[in-house]
Amino acid sequence: MLKVSGMAAFGAAVGGCASRTARVAPARAPVMLAPVNVSWERIIRTTVGLRPHRASGFVLRAEKLDSRLLIHNYGHGGAGMSLSWGCGQRASEMALEAAGPPRAAVLGCGAVGLATARQLQRRGFDVTMYAATVPPDTTSNMSLAGFTPTSAVVALDDRTPAWDAQFRDVVELAYRQLQLLVGRDYGVSWIYNYSPMEDARMASGTNVL
Repeated sequence: MLKVSGMAAFGAAVGGCASRTARVAPARAPVMLAPVNVSWERIIRTTVGLRPHRASGFVLRAEKLDSRLLIHNYGHGGAGMSLSWGCGQRASEMALEAAGPPRAAVLGCGAVGLATARQLQRRGFDVTMYAATVPPDTTSNMSLAGFTPTSAVVALDDRTPAWDAQFRDVVELAYRQLQLLVGRDYGVSWIYNYSPMEDARMASGTNVL
């Protein structure tokens, strides 16, 4: 039996959509899918991507560095695609507090770096990016590119109420931002996600969006 849930799938440079609480989807008849023809001979290629991990979760905060404002926006682990637009928005808002001309340097050009740079540009910044590698050689380029904001495992002992509140905030921001990108221009689309279930009584599924 299959459980059907709604989710979003995204292109290589963007994340996706989610809400704070799950909503139950209307009951529907079981979906009968055609058997998949799977064999080793049909595999085109195999890739392995490193999923960075930070036990205490991502860092998003600003601090003064001499006369400049340094904004930390890193450590997203497997949730970089999902959180990039939300964290990018908050980081760009922090940058507005800096004195002087609206210029910004962004280190790294994975999903988080690209989204942050775009959010800065939307707020009038002249942005320069510095990176050791560029797509397709970034870690983000190996991502599944689905919206999975909780895929980065965070150690429960390291979580704080402040971190949880910030996490919910950027998830909601990303949800709204990415809905505006749905369509062929940005490669963001809504798809059905099918998961095998042990219990046929769960066939009605839940909509996670």
